[in-house]
This record gives sequence, structure tokens and C-alpha cells, in this order.
Amino acid sequence: MRSGEGFKKLREERGISQRKLTEGICARSTLSTFENEGSHLSVDLCSKLLDRLNIRIDTYFSTLSEDFDQKRVEFSELKKSIVTEDTDSIEKHKQNYLARYASTRDFYWFHLYFLSEEFLCQSETRFTYERFKETHKKEISLLKKYLNKIENWSHFEFAVLGNSIWYFDLEFIQLVKERLGKNYMTSVKYKKELYGSFLLNMGFYCLEYGHFELIEQLKKELFELSNYTNIHWKVSSSYQLSLAEELSDPPSSSKAETLSHIKIYEQMGEEDHYQNMINYRQRLVEKHKKHYDCFTI
Repeated sequence: MRSGEGFKKLREERGISQRKLTEGICARSTLSTFENEGSHLSVDLCSKLLDRLNIRIDTYFSTLSEDFDQKRVEFSELKKSIVTEDTDSIEKHKQNYLARYASTRDFYWFHLYFLSEEFLCQSETRFTYERFKETHKKEISLLKKYLNKIENWSHFEFAVLGNSIWYFDLEFIQLVKERLGKNYMTSVKYKKELYGSFLLNMGFYCLEYGHFELIEQLKKELFELSNYTNIHWKVSSSYQLSLAEELSDPPSSSKAETLSHIKIYEQMGEEDHYQNMINYRQRLVEKHKKHYDCFTI
């Protein structure tokens, strides 16, 4: 966790707005930039703000370091258990994360709890996004409530949304897009990267639930954001649009056209990713089969 993110977490836990905290000390924009973009904050200014929060500066930096190291270890252990499909270990992690969230109200632990629960459910043969959404309404409501209350998103909020996007309704996703797009399309580089990743995830969300009419606009926005470092946005969004056209009724694209957009992954030696995209298309074809009966796969 960056120092700005840690500061923001402490401020929000105490229910103090940026404006109220900075009144008579510094400009609100100074604190906002520090919390959300990782800019430098002098020790003197940081001390004054922490005093108003009733937190000692040495306690703040000590807590920040310990918190980061602990969370990094816990997340690494969860990933290892997921990769090895160790469901017994994941179940233990899940209960531990839920207990930590209950005692600290730190939403990071709830996020790990949700990821653990999702993986355990996905290991069952009858898993579908729709069924999971129906049986986990309370958890999904908490995710939405958290995302709604955070005014300026950091990497963590985008990760929460990206990992759970399948369980939100379209209206919520569109509200998020409208809210974020005003600030992130023309923001600093790392915020554009976060927003671009969100748009790409939204494209896959629209494919999953049949909102094919929205994908062309998402592709347009991703092309505007793309540069040489994230050229895969153009590749993936072109693939998404072609697949949407293929799945529409009547179809205006073909299997060959859809797969031609991702052929570059195979040419670059990314055979696993290429095959995953092929499998993904096949799964969606089968899922939307009621719109696909009139033409050959």
C-alpha cells in the first residue's frame, strides 16, 4: 500500500472529509493528489494532518509498513492455494479473512474473503455467475456499498470491481463508467491505465450477459486510450466487437473473423492465451445458443 492510500484509509475510517481535514492547513487538492496519485507530502504537513486525526506520525508509518507486509503475504498464500487448487487451505483462509474483516472493518480482508468464496463455488460443477449472484446477494451488496462510498478510486477499488464485475447489474456498471470516465479519460497515465482495464473488463461483462450493443462504443474509447504500451487493448476490443457481432441475431461476423483478431497472440508465442480466447468464444457460443441456432459454429 502506498503512503497516500494508507492515509486515505485512516481518514475515511474516521469519517473525516478531505475538506474538513485540510481546513486551515493546506489546499484540499494537495491532500487529494497525495492520496490518489502518490505525490510527495512533506513531513511537516503530514504531521499536522495526522495530529488532526489524532494519530502519531511514527505510529502511522509503522502501521503502514506492517499492514502492507502482512497483506502481501496473505495474498501470496491465497494465490498459491488457488493455483494448486487446495480447497481445504482456501476454506481456512476464507474463515480467517472473514474474522479479520469482522474485527478490523478493513475492506481488504472482505475482498480476499469474497475471492476465496468465489473460487470454492467455482470448483463446483454447477457453478454459473447467475447462480452465484443469486446466492450471495448480501456479499455483493457490501461490495457495491463500498465502491459507492469511495470518491476517488485507487488500484484497490479497481481490483475489487474487476474481480467482482460479473455480479453487478448493468445499471450499476454504467453508473460507475459515467462517474469514472469524467476524470480518468484525461487524467494522469496510471489512472488512464486503470480506466482502460475497466473498459476492457466491461466489454467481457457485456459479452457475458448479451449487451452486445454497448461494445462498439467501448472499443472506440479503448482505441482513444491505447498506445504502444497497451496495444493489447486494441487487439482485445476488436476481438470483443467481432465476437459480439458473431453472437448477434442475425450475425454480422464469423468465427474466422473473430479469431483473426487474436491470431497475433499465437504468432507471438502466447499459445496458452490464444487457446484461452478460443475456449472463451466457444463457451459464449454455447451460452447464447438460443440466439445462435440459425447458423453453424
